[in-house]
Amino acid sequence: MEMTCPCCKNGDKYEGIGDPCTFHCRTCAHVWRNATLPTDYYGCCTGRNDNLPDLEKKYTDRLEGIVRYLRPGQRILEIGCAEGAFGAQVKQQLALTYVGIEPSPDAEIATSRLDRVHRIPARELDLAPFDLVLAFHVLEHIEDIASEICHWRRLCKPNARLIVEVPHRSGNPLLNNDRHPEHLHQFSLASLAILLDHAGLSIIEASTGHFESTVYCDSLRIVARLEATSEQNRKELLSRFAACLAGPFVIYGVGGDFRNYVEPLLGELPVAALCDSSAEQQGKVIGQHRVSAYDPAALAKLPILIASTRHAGEIRKSLLAQGVMQQAIVSLDQIYG
Repeated sequence: MEMTCPCCKNGDKYEGIGDPCTFHCRTCAHVWRNATLPTDYYGCCTGRNDNLPDLEKKYTDRLEGIVRYLRPGQRILEIGCAEGAFGAQVKQQLALTYVGIEPSPDAEIATSRLDRVHRIPARELDLAPFDLVLAFHVLEHIEDIASEICHWRRLCKPNARLIVEVPHRSGNPLLNNDRHPEHLHQFSLASLAILLDHAGLSIIEASTGHFESTVYCDSLRIVARLEATSEQNRKELLSRFAACLAGPFVIYGVGGDFRNYVEPLLGELPVAALCDSSAEQQGKVIGQHRVSAYDPAALAKLPILIASTRHAGEIRKSLLAQGVMQQAIVSLDQIYG
């Protein structure tokens, strides 16, 4: 019997809740059942979506949630695509490739609506990664959620978005427990965030109150991205500096923002000079540079990075007054925004 929370892996802060096979984690608030569905359970299910009342309400809510992430030419994967009705609506918006995974006989209907449909689970798929991976009300049905999330991550491109929707706790604010026999997990935002973090995914957007049905009227939806490594972040930042500040440049401001956002990369940047208007900062040696006052006669031809957010406005005014061209001034917002 599983006695460790499948999300936060805490093994000593859980409690049974009524059903002897149902447990509640007091650390991340996850609820799970020690139950296993028959291997071919979903192979016998059919027609579970197309004739449901309020179907358009559900699809409208989903489309509104993903439309900002849609781009022409994308490859999209929907895990648990059912009859493919939602994917068909997405394909009407833009020219893109929409692939589905559906283990039930509904895959036959989905095949006529989508570009391709697979009836095998994600763990068995060997496909090129996707720009957008969708899973609406799928994860709560899966026993080994930690392994499943890792397979979903594997199917994401480095800059992809993974959108997951599950019932929020019981899925209905009037119910304390979800007793649906197919639902092996009840997620809180904390438990889902921890699960994704363990798989190397970061939540960039989270919301509740999404409509699945009149019973499951409170769904939790998250948008996640792959967690970048330190090396990936370093390369991305260096490329942004290069794009905004071609060739040697001057850094103006060596206070807290400089130390946090610029100094860690200082040895890899083509910095010509470090400047600051503060007499307290002038004369300090940072790396291979001695901080000085800005000298327009010597530095006017070089682009300038204002390495301060708080004082950016007044520094910009001072530089413009000294004859520096507006297009030669770059802010931290342009690098990190």
